[in-house]
Amino acid sequence: MTNMGVIKKVQEPTDWVNSIVVTKKKNDERLTAEQMDEQRIQNVAYQYLCRLEEAKRWMEACLVEELPAPTELEEALRNGVLLARLGHRFAPNAVPLKKIYDPDQLRYQAAGLQFRHTDNINHWRNAMTSLGLPAIFHPETTDVYDKKNMPRAVYCIHALSLYLYRLGLAPQIYDLYGKVKFTEEEINNMKLELDKYGIQMPAFSKIGGILANELSVDEAAVHAAVVAINEAVDRGDVAGTAAALRNPAALLTDLQEALTSVYQEMLRQARRSKAERAATKHRLSKDSDMYEEYLTQREIQENISVVNVRAAVEQVDEALDAADELALLSALQLPCLTLRGLHIDNGPWYLDQLSVDRQQKAMDQGSVDPLDRDELQDAITTANQDAQRARNMAVALQSVNASLHGDDPRRTVSCLMTPDLQLPEVFPSAAVLYHRELQLLQGQTPQMELQQEELFVAVEMLSAVALINQTLEVGLMQEFGSSLVSPFAALSDVDPALMDRYFEYLTGVKQQAGKDYLTWNHLQEGVNSVNMSAQDEHQQLLAVGLVNEAVMDGDPDRLLSALLLPSCGVDNVLPANTCRYLTLLTKAQQRKAQVTRDPSAELWLADIQEAVRSVNQQSQKALKLCLAVAAVNQAVKENRVKQTVRVLCLPELELQGVLADCGGEYQRELYGLMNRRIYTGDNRSPWVQVRLQDGSSYYFHLSRLEGSWERPNGFIHNSVFVDRDQIQEVVSGVSASYCRGVLWRSREALVVHLQARCRGFLIRRRLAERRRYLMSHTAAVVVLQAHWRRLVQQRAYRRRLQFLYLNWRAVVKIQSFVKMWLVRRRYRARLDFFRRNVGAIIKIQAFFRANKAREEYRMLVHSATPPLSVVRKFVHLLDLGDGDIRKEAELLRLREEVVRSIRFNRQLEADLDLMDLKIGLLVRNRATLQEVVSHCKKLTKKNKEQLSDMMDVERSKGLKALSRERREKLEAYQHLFYLLQTQPLYLAQLIFLMPQCRSTSFMEMLVFSLFNYGSDRREAFLLLQLFTEALRYEIRLKVDRPQDVVTGNPTVIKMLVNFYRHARGHNALKEALGPALQDVLVDRTLNIRTDPVDVYKTWINQTETQTGQKSSLPYEVSPEDALSHPEVQRRIDIAIVNLKNLTDRVFKAITSNLHKLPYGLRYTAKVLRDALKEKFPEAGEDELYKVVGNLVYYRYMNPAIVAPDGFDVVERSAGSTLQPEQRHLLGSIARMLQHAAAKKHFHGDGYHVRALNQYIGQTHTRFRRFLVSVCDVPEPEERFCMDEFSEQLIVHRPVVYISASELINTHKLLLEHQEVLGPDLSDPLRLILKDLGPVPSLQDLMGGGESLSGSDLGPESSKTEVSLTLTNKFDIFNDDKPDARGLLLSTKQLIMDVIRTQSGDSLGQILRTMPSADQEVCHDWLMLRRARQDARTPEKMKRNQSLVANGNLSLEEKKRKIVRSLRRLEALGVLTPPRSHDQILQMIAKDIRQQRVHRQRRGAELVKLRQTLGSLQAKSSFHSEQVDFYRHYITSCLDNLTNNSKSANKKATDNKGKKKLPALSYSAARLQEKGVLLEIEDLPPTQFKNVLFDIAAGQEKGTFRVKARFLGVEMEEFLLRYQDLLQLQYEGVAVMKMFDKAKVNVNLLIFLLNKKFFNK
Repeated sequence: MTNMGVIKKVQEPTDWVNSIVVTKKKNDERLTAEQMDEQRIQNVAYQYLCRLEEAKRWMEACLVEELPAPTELEEALRNGVLLARLGHRFAPNAVPLKKIYDPDQLRYQAAGLQFRHTDNINHWRNAMTSLGLPAIFHPETTDVYDKKNMPRAVYCIHALSLYLYRLGLAPQIYDLYGKVKFTEEEINNMKLELDKYGIQMPAFSKIGGILANELSVDEAAVHAAVVAINEAVDRGDVAGTAAALRNPAALLTDLQEALTSVYQEMLRQARRSKAERAATKHRLSKDSDMYEEYLTQREIQENISVVNVRAAVEQVDEALDAADELALLSALQLPCLTLRGLHIDNGPWYLDQLSVDRQQKAMDQGSVDPLDRDELQDAITTANQDAQRARNMAVALQSVNASLHGDDPRRTVSCLMTPDLQLPEVFPSAAVLYHRELQLLQGQTPQMELQQEELFVAVEMLSAVALINQTLEVGLMQEFGSSLVSPFAALSDVDPALMDRYFEYLTGVKQQAGKDYLTWNHLQEGVNSVNMSAQDEHQQLLAVGLVNEAVMDGDPDRLLSALLLPSCGVDNVLPANTCRYLTLLTKAQQRKAQVTRDPSAELWLADIQEAVRSVNQQSQKALKLCLAVAAVNQAVKENRVKQTVRVLCLPELELQGVLADCGGEYQRELYGLMNRRIYTGDNRSPWVQVRLQDGSSYYFHLSRLEGSWERPNGFIHNSVFVDRDQIQEVVSGVSASYCRGVLWRSREALVVHLQARCRGFLIRRRLAERRRYLMSHTAAVVVLQAHWRRLVQQRAYRRRLQFLYLNWRAVVKIQSFVKMWLVRRRYRARLDFFRRNVGAIIKIQAFFRANKAREEYRMLVHSATPPLSVVRKFVHLLDLGDGDIRKEAELLRLREEVVRSIRFNRQLEADLDLMDLKIGLLVRNRATLQEVVSHCKKLTKKNKEQLSDMMDVERSKGLKALSRERREKLEAYQHLFYLLQTQPLYLAQLIFLMPQCRSTSFMEMLVFSLFNYGSDRREAFLLLQLFTEALRYEIRLKVDRPQDVVTGNPTVIKMLVNFYRHARGHNALKEALGPALQDVLVDRTLNIRTDPVDVYKTWINQTETQTGQKSSLPYEVSPEDALSHPEVQRRIDIAIVNLKNLTDRVFKAITSNLHKLPYGLRYTAKVLRDALKEKFPEAGEDELYKVVGNLVYYRYMNPAIVAPDGFDVVERSAGSTLQPEQRHLLGSIARMLQHAAAKKHFHGDGYHVRALNQYIGQTHTRFRRFLVSVCDVPEPEERFCMDEFSEQLIVHRPVVYISASELINTHKLLLEHQEVLGPDLSDPLRLILKDLGPVPSLQDLMGGGESLSGSDLGPESSKTEVSLTLTNKFDIFNDDKPDARGLLLSTKQLIMDVIRTQSGDSLGQILRTMPSADQEVCHDWLMLRRARQDARTPEKMKRNQSLVANGNLSLEEKKRKIVRSLRRLEALGVLTPPRSHDQILQMIAKDIRQQRVHRQRRGAELVKLRQTLGSLQAKSSFHSEQVDFYRHYITSCLDNLTNNSKSANKKATDNKGKKKLPALSYSAARLQEKGVLLEIEDLPPTQFKNVLFDIAAGQEKGTFRVKARFLGVEMEEFLLRYQDLLQLQYEGVAVMKMFDKAKVNVNLLIFLLNKKFFNK
């Protein structure tokens, strides 16, 4: 509805029409026909004037301006200006303001009507057409302009108002007939005007019927409905307000049942604000309008719209928090938001944009308020634009990808230049470059499609590359440099100093490429190549300089270091050749100096490289030569001919004329030479000197096989060694003699070879001739061969047959061997087949094994007593693996960290409380001083005590006074109510200790206040815990049989049903049952009466009414006689069908809306079932579910079905009530459902009773399934996400608001029943009550001092609310474990060790049987493996020492210990003889079954602990920040105190120059006069004048140094802390000691310090 002004109705006018009617009734006999006709005409005129007034006020509300009187309105409408503006108001597109002629009516006032004014009327008619108003209501232009039919125009305005109101675009037009008065002259004038028209007055009352199927709007009903709404709002009755709002006569739209309570609060505030404005305006009088205080229908609708918008906005905010796109779209489509341009396809954009806007709003405003409707509209508009841009970009991107799949570069460039892609500048001349590179990039993507981000980066880089190519083509050096260093080119390592070289190099590459553009890779390669060249050149120059310096100085070490530099560019530098390098490089430098005639000439890099390469080659060649010569000497010495020949042929020796056939001769000659040298003398030196071809010497060590260019120290050449020249000489002589001897034999070989070739030729020729002959006679040859083969085969067969007959025994044996071989072959083939299909065989075997394992595991899981063999097979699952150990260690570590974090947080909270106390003491001290200063000048000896009392404000602040006693009492109350919140057993017991009449009031007074009516997750969880604990307690103590819950009236069930019905279940009942019951009530023609006598009497009555004759049948009959009539039976059959259908409809509504039932009610039903089952195990399921059905249906749903108007389940108009027939209908349905829930049949033998009982039995089965589903709910910990650490994660402590009287009454009640609530003296409740002490009076609790008597504390003081910040006093961790649990665990471990190593059918048999040696060995191996695993286990996870000790026992000792442990467990009651063996095995089987669950729970616990640890760390950070802030605040306060003192003494300091302010000095006598000093031990008062106290500010803020002097002699110094004084004052300590002797008044000392040092 639009936000227009509210139409004000006239209250208590002169009812002219009623007076006419009264007069008519009184004088009916005296009125003539003419008089009656005159009255009718006057009534028509009055009615028309009322319609004009209605139209006038409605148009004023729409146009927000004042219009002429009703008698002048017709004339004012003729120019059409008001009508056109009205059309613009609701259809601005159809009637723009600029099209309205004479909008200010200046021309009309000057010259009257003009023809162009008809355009305004036509604009109005066009607006109505565009709005959709039916044309039947439209007047003609002349009807208005010429005033031919003005009533029709007014009629059209009325129709338009109703039409727009139903569309929610305009306010409602009010019916003022009989509510406004007009003068007799005005009525007569209007009568004359209507006579001029000569037309029939339109039927204004039929407008609604024409618009909406004769649906009339009764203004009196609207008024009554609005008044009812206002009265319900004043009463604060939410249910009454909801019923009044749903009244159709109120004409309210967009009502939401879930927001009923919010409507109530919103309307209450608006109602109160309007009443206050009316009160300030003027006093109410008889003539005042009731709507000056009451809310009008328009205001009510506006407030409802505001609430709806807020709820919708919050729904949008929740969808944003959950990041749920579907929920967000659903919320944005709510009609109350009236958002424009909403498209479902743009959901992701809406989610992103709204999230960003909400985050920006939170940053700008510093709050987390949801977005309002205008902000939502702006965000949707922006998101639509973004979505459209994204779609356009997607289309353009698709075109680019499609073009890249083709071969048209120009098309690609055209697509890239599309503005929708938002790409950088594209150069059409580089089309081929773009197409080729983007095509390659597209091929590298997995989807073969480029995305916009990839395309943007690629085009940006390619454009930069194209620009570089253009500068290379043109030859613009400066533009090339700027383009090359551009960040868009993304070229790395570009050196501006090398720009010329880049340009030259890339220009050359570009010339080679021709017309093709250089790619980015070409450019980067060119830059890298130029950079590498420049860097290598610089490094090589430095290295060459170092080499030349080393050569000039003749330093081999420096030469080697320079040559080994990587930048030198010399490869294969060997340290062993350093001297040779120096020699050759020195020679090269000398040669270069001679050639250039420059003594300082330096070697170039090429010279150095050539010298190094030459030395390396010489070294390798010399070493190989030495090795080869040494090998020859060794082979000759060993007298091995072949070895000698082989080494002589080595290429390293470069021997000439070596022949392999002369090996013996070489050996003899060389061996003889060596023997001759040995004969002359062998010096056995390991070194030899080898002379190379260039004349240089190389030294070789024969043992190490190493050589050197340097002459070794103490070098002696081996005297026996034969060098290369000598070997060459021997080889040449031997080879020459051998060649002469074998020369003639070479010709004999040639002759033999020639003869062989001739013989081969002759044989081949004869073979060819024979082959040609046979080929020419092929047929004869084949016949001859066939006959010959037959003859040969026959002969061989006969011989073979004869041989077999002669050796038949051997044949049989051979056959058996053959058969055996065949079988073996088949077996091996089968074996090969298995080997080839080993995978399939393994799968088949695994299937059979798995099937067997599943059967055994199914037996383990489902069998109550699984066999020992099954337990033995799966007992290994209880062993902990490495992964389990790691996870258990992680779980233990996280638990320790969580506990440590919780305790650290508690310490931080204690620090915060202490700092808060210190801050309060500082603030209180400041406030106290302000009161004391005013009395400072009046200080005398008589009022010193008064001054001390004024410094002590403890007695005037009540419970929250800053004193230790009050603080401890406040904390004790906070601990008390925290204990009552978190330990529901106390309140559960207290409810039943109170009288029955006070339980409900106690719940409303204390419990709901304590739990804040379950307003948030924590309070709802704790309140549900209270309900369930109280229910268990009541069942445990007061219920003797399950039926007592049904027949009695349990206190807890009554309270929780009322709570969930009114506080939590109200909306659920309406949503679940409302539509079905509404349908039932709408159809009033249904007949469900099944009583034969009632049906019979109804039939008789209807017959007599229809015929008008008395029936011949008797009226009073018995049920049997009534059923004897077929008509009665027919009617009963119809009624039974109708009753079944209606009951099914309501029952379906109940079962289909199971999820709408309050969770607390469903969980309470589950607790009720389980508690009864635990107390009455013999009770059947039917009996238990009957009790559950009594709670869920009879107590919760049945009243709402019987009286839906009383529980606001169905919508009823204000003042309307249900008819008796409707009541009977609902009662019958409720009775049917009640009987079905309890499976209670109707009494009687009639066929109709049997039919109903059969239906009840069928419905009970369905009801049973429904009740089972009702109880199928998760635990509250899972539902509310609560665990053992939840209380420690609360950053802001829970706060409850409780009145002073409730606080006192609760304290008193707990003290009265503390022996029952906490029998143990160490019970937490008893400890807290002991801290609290006796019940305080209201005066002590509220404070006020002695001047305030108890009479001054009226009833308002007892209602004063006290806020308590709840805290826990006790530690939540408890590590105590019972002994029985440890014994049971140890026993199970021993049994598992025994059954894994020793077989047997039962545990008793195993315990009685002696183990074998193999079993002992197996047991020892298992224990050894466990010991190794324990060694890898972290220290904190290691098993108990007793378990480790059990592992060291032998198998027999373990069995004896098992027997003893079983007996102890039987004695403790853990096991029950004689089935203790089976019971312990069942426990082990249960542990095996739950191992997987344990791992799952452990994983979930790990996740939860990590989340908890994160929350605790966040809380620690929050508290740490608060501690730092408080510490900084206290320091700042002390600094400000000091600064104020300095600023106050600034003038005195200026007058005395820069002289330092002296410390205060008082004599003890002076301090005694001021009351500060009380006494000094061991010093009489007459000596006080000789004692001086010097007080000066300390180095630390808030500290003072007090020095004592006696007779001028300094005695000692005392450090006084200001915070310590305030703490003493807080603790109530009035006197303190200084120097262990002087006693001072704490309050007066604080006053003195404040006055002298802090200037207060």
